[in-house]
Parts: sequence; C-alpha cells; structure tokens
Amino acid sequence: MPDDKRRFTRVPFRVQAEITVDESSYDTEEIKNLSVGGCLLPVTAPLDVGAACHVKIQLSGASSELHIEVDAQVVRCGAGEVAVKFTGVDLDSFFHLQNIVRYNSSDPDAVEEELRAHLGLVRSSRKD
Repeated sequence: MPDDKRRFTRVPFRVQAEITVDESSYDTEEIKNLSVGGCLLPVTAPLDVGAACHVKIQLSGASSELHIEVDAQVVRCGAGEVAVKFTGVDLDSFFHLQNIVRYNSSDPDAVEEELRAHLGLVRSSRKD
C-alpha cells in the first residue's frame, strides 16, 4: 500500500496484554498486531488520542512473570480497537520485543533494518 505511513513490520501475536491509562486498566486476550514501534489492541474503552499509557504483554502462562512492559501513547481509538505507539521500553523488554517481531516476520532482514534505524526507543532505566 503506497500510502502506508507505517515504519515498522507488524506481526500477529496472540497473547494476553494489559493497557493502563491513568488509574484504569484494560485486559485483552490478544494483540491484533505487534511491532517494535507499537501495537493494536482490541479494547472498546473510549481512550483519548494522545493519552500516555503503559502496556504489559504477557509472554507465558498466566502464572509466569515473563513479560514485556512499555510506555506508550494512544494514537487511534475506535471500532473496538486502540492503537498505541511505544515511547519507551527498558532493555530487557526491548530484547524480547525485537525477537518476537523478528521470528514472526516473513522478512527478518527488513526487521533488522528497522531496529538499526530506531534505537532511540530504549530507555536507560525502567520507571516504577
């Protein structure tokens, strides 16, 4: 699609996730698509575009502690979906994120180029 403004390869990734905006959290059973720059979540809540949020992606079973955590911003909301752009991620989470996208992509070389071009996403330390 020539008009596509997307900068990152998107892959399907069917795992549980949680998005937190202010004091409200919304759980999902899947991520519609995931990239190193953001994700699309099936959330029906009317979230404000531009709102800062936090996304937690569960990598294993419900009792596992392995997960990815990213700071993000809502870029689109409607039709039962929320699109977020990742604004910061700790190094461990970024490592998992890039591997998920790389190994689920049909073009791992394109993903490698995207990663080299967008290293500024990684933050030096995680905010608690």
